[in-house]
Amino acid sequence: MASKSAGAESAAATSSNLGDTAAKLSALQAENTRLRDVLSSRQGKEPTCSGYLYKYRPFTTAFTKYQWDQRWFTLNGTALQYYKTEKDAVYHPRGHVNVEGCIVEWEGLKKGAYWTFQVLDPRTGTSLLRLSSQDKGKAEVWVQHLVDAGCHKRFLNDSYRHRSPPRSADVRWIQSASTTNSASRPPPAVPAGRKLDLAQRWIASAGGADSMSTTGYTSESGLSEAGVEQPLRQGSNLRPPALPADKAKRGPIMGSTPMHTEVRSSLLDHRRMATTQHSGIFNLMSVVLFAANLRLVIENILKYGILVDPGGWLRAVITPKGNVWLTLCWMWLGFAMFTAYAIELVGCARLEAERKAGIAKRKKEVSPSDAKRRAAAMGRATERLMWCLNFVNISGALLFPCYMVFATNADPAPGGVLMLVTVILWMKLISYAHCNQDYRVARREGVLRPGERGSDQPVPREGPGAMCYPENITLGNLAYFAVAPTLVYQPAYPRSSRIRLRWIARRVLELLFHMGLMLFVCEQYIAPTISNSLEPIRALDWPRLFERVLKLALPTLYGWLGMFYALFHLWLNILAELLSFGDREFYKEWWNSTTTDDYWRTWNMPVHKWMLRHVYSPAVRAAVPRMAAMLVVFFVSAIFHELVVGLPLHVGMWSQVKWAGFWAHPALPSWHSIQWPYAFFGILAQVPMIFLTRYLQAKIKNAQVGNVIFWVVFCIIGQPVSVMMYYHDWVVLNR
Repeated sequence: MASKSAGAESAAATSSNLGDTAAKLSALQAENTRLRDVLSSRQGKEPTCSGYLYKYRPFTTAFTKYQWDQRWFTLNGTALQYYKTEKDAVYHPRGHVNVEGCIVEWEGLKKGAYWTFQVLDPRTGTSLLRLSSQDKGKAEVWVQHLVDAGCHKRFLNDSYRHRSPPRSADVRWIQSASTTNSASRPPPAVPAGRKLDLAQRWIASAGGADSMSTTGYTSESGLSEAGVEQPLRQGSNLRPPALPADKAKRGPIMGSTPMHTEVRSSLLDHRRMATTQHSGIFNLMSVVLFAANLRLVIENILKYGILVDPGGWLRAVITPKGNVWLTLCWMWLGFAMFTAYAIELVGCARLEAERKAGIAKRKKEVSPSDAKRRAAAMGRATERLMWCLNFVNISGALLFPCYMVFATNADPAPGGVLMLVTVILWMKLISYAHCNQDYRVARREGVLRPGERGSDQPVPREGPGAMCYPENITLGNLAYFAVAPTLVYQPAYPRSSRIRLRWIARRVLELLFHMGLMLFVCEQYIAPTISNSLEPIRALDWPRLFERVLKLALPTLYGWLGMFYALFHLWLNILAELLSFGDREFYKEWWNSTTTDDYWRTWNMPVHKWMLRHVYSPAVRAAVPRMAAMLVVFFVSAIFHELVVGLPLHVGMWSQVKWAGFWAHPALPSWHSIQWPYAFFGILAQVPMIFLTRYLQAKIKNAQVGNVIFWVVFCIIGQPVSVMMYYHDWVVLNR
C-alpha cells in the first residue's frame, strides 16, 4: 500500500510539472507571437526621413573638446530615433523622442561649417536633442520634416538658450522638475551581467508614463539639471521649472537631523555603474598616461642623449648618393602607364571593328546563329590579345623595379619608396585593365554598367557628368586615376565642390610634424632598443627577449599610429583635396575591431576595395569556395608585403636568392642562420588568427574582450617581434 501511495504521489507530481511546463511553453509562444507582430509592424513602416546627423552631448570624456557625435537618425511619423550607425537600425535605438508638439529651434551656422538646430520641450524649454549638419540643405530638410511631424519652428533670436547641465550632473537619470511624487525615486536597478534596456535609459518626465511618451529622451540628450532656474526672455510664454516639494530649501542641520533618508547603492555598484558618469576617471587615466610617457622620454634622453640628426636626413634628401638605375625605374613606371593607355586604344579599335563586322554580316544576310558565333569568336580573340598585352605590360611594370632594387643593392629608403609606388601602380594597372575589359563585355551585350551615363546608378559628382565607355579612354582620365587616392578605377568619381587652400596648408603642417615625430620615435627609441636586443636573440634568452618585446611595444605602437595618421588621414586627404576627390573614406573604425577579419576590412579601405573587386569577387564568381578565395586574398597580400618590406632591406627570401644558387649567401653558413620572410608568413598567419578570434568572440561573447585581444596580438606582440627579427637579419647581412 505504501508503494502504491508513493507511486500515485510521484505520478501526480509529474503531471503537475508537465502542466507547469506546458503553461510556460504556451506563455512563451504567445510572447514570441507578439514580438513577431511588433517586428513585422516596425519593418513595414518606411521612415519619413533618415540620414546621418551630428548630435551634441554636453560632456566630454578626458581632455578632448569635441562634443558632437555622428549618429544615424530616423523619423517615423512623430518618433525621432537615433542609432550609432545605419546598420544598427535593425536593433533597438539608442534614443527616442516623440516630437509631436515640440519646438524645433533653428540656430543657423556654427563654427563656420555646421548648420545647427535643436528640439525643445514646449513646457520647460529643455533641449531634448541638438543636431547639426555640414549641408545646409540637409539640415533644412530635417527641420521641415520635423515641422510636418508636429513641431513648431522658431529661430534662435526668438528664444533663450537653456543652460547645459554641469559635468557632475547625472544626465542619464535627470527627472523633470515638475515631478513631485517621483523626484526622489532612484533609477531602476540593473541586474548583474545585463545592460540597461532602452526603456531604462529614457528619462522619467513629469506626467508619468504618458509624459514619457511625449518627451522620451535618452541619456545623451543633453538635458539641464532638474531644479536649476533659467533666465527668461521678456514676453516668453515659457517658465522655468519650479522646485519640487522634496527639494525645497532645508532648515539648519541640527544634532538630530536625519542624514540617511533613503535606500541608495554605491556609485560603483553594478546597479548604478551604467548610469553614472566617469569622465573624471578618464581624466585621471589620461594624466597617468601622460606622466608615464613623460618619464620614459626623460629616462631615454638621460640614458642615450639626443640621437636624432635632422641635418643628416636633410643632407640625404638634398644630396642623395644617386642610383641611376632607380631613376630609370621611375621613368619606366611612367612608360608603363602610357603603354596601358595605348593598349586600351587597341581594345577600343578592336571593339569598333567587331561592331562594323557585325553590321556587314547582317547586310550579307548571314544567318543569325552564324553571325552570333562569329561575333563571339572575334570577341574572344580580342580579349585574348588584350590579356596578353596587359600581362606583358603589368608584369614588366612590377618586375623591372624589383630586379633593379635587388641587383643594385639599393639603399632601404629609396628602394622602399620605389617598391611601395611600384606596387601601388601595379594594382592601379590591374584595376584599369579589368574595369575596361568588363566595359567591353557590356558593350557587346548591349547593357550599361552601374556608374555609366544613362545607367540606374550614376556616380554623383560635380563638374563633368558620368561617362560611357569608350569615352573614358583618354590620357587625362588615366592621368587623374594615376594620382587619385584610390586603387580602384572607374570612369567618374564623386567630386567635391571646391578646394580649401587654408585647410590644405594646415594639413601639410600636420604632415610635416608627424613625419618629424615618426623620425624622432624611430631614431630615439626604436633603434637603440632593437640594437640592444641582438644579444638576447642570439643567446635565445627568453626572459630578456620578452622584456625587449614589451619595451619595444610602446615606440612601435606610436610609430605605427603616426604612420597611419600621416598616410591615411593627412596625405590621402591632402591629395583628395587637391584633386577634388569626393569619396574620402580611406579607413573605418578599425580601432574598435573585435576580430582579425574586422581589422583587415576596416583599416585600409583602398586596398580592401581593390581586393574585394579584383581578387575575391572574381574568385567567387569562378566557383571558388569562399574560404579558398579568402586564402588567395591573403596570399596576394603576403607577397606584396614582402616586396615592400623584405626586398628593400635585402633580407628574408631575397638574401638567399644569389647568383651562386639558392641558400648560398656567405653570411648564412648554416641552416639555423637562414633568414625567413617574416612579412610573408606574418600575413599568411592572419588566416588562422581570423578563426581563432572568431572562436574567442563567439565563446566569450564580449566585444571589449575581443578588442583587447586584437590590440595585444597586433601591437604588443606582432609588431615588436617583426621589427626585431628584420633588424636582426639586417645586421647579420651587413656586418
